[in-house]
Amino acid sequence: MVIVVTGCSRGIGFELIKLLSGNNKVYCISRNINSLIELKDQISYPENLFYLKGDICQIDQKTIDQWIKEDSVDVLVNNAGLLINKPFLEQTYADYKAVMDVNLYGVINMTQLLVKKLKNAKGQVLNIGSIGGMQGSSKYSGLSVYSSSKAAVTILTECLALEFKEISIKVNCLALGAVQTEMLNNAFPGFKAHVSADQMAEYILNFILNGAPLSNGQIIPVNLTNP
Repeated sequence: MVIVVTGCSRGIGFELIKLLSGNNKVYCISRNINSLIELKDQISYPENLFYLKGDICQIDQKTIDQWIKEDSVDVLVNNAGLLINKPFLEQTYADYKAVMDVNLYGVINMTQLLVKKLKNAKGQVLNIGSIGGMQGSSKYSGLSVYSSSKAAVTILTECLALEFKEISIKVNCLALGAVQTEMLNNAFPGFKAHVSADQMAEYILNFILNGAPLSNGQIIPVNLTNP
């Protein structure tokens, strides 16, 4: 398969591309590629890993087409995310824009840029959301803008699943609970999650291979704890 993953310099995305690159061509986009350069020197199949330093909100069609030569992309994993932990009354427009740009517009932009290649493959878009972006889940002080951005991703997922049904592209969202990553530590300093980044990467890989072909427009909670 040909797979594109955003936000893969650390955490879940980094562990996921390590798993995927053994049997697939994996295109990785991140603003920081130092860890990806090091990873390519370490893995068994470095020819399967391609990386691009860039902002998912700024990347354009010309850049994508020059980078990904294949006509088809089987999977787009919208994993990039930004969290700012700050009380609601202290949130600024700059905070809001930074979080919404990455967590929502980044998903929109990457999906639009790759839709033709995804259509050719009858592929899938997998959005990585948050349990905090689901109605009825526990909410926490300081995460109002972050959780709102992830809620927007869940609704976008449902809308795209409907719009893309005619072109045979499936769109789903995994709403993750607590996973031991730097982002979790920013949200809940000192908290220790029951799920590691590599364990969640295994789950995501299994969903790509076995869950997504039978699902469309689904918002799937994946959480042992929240946080």
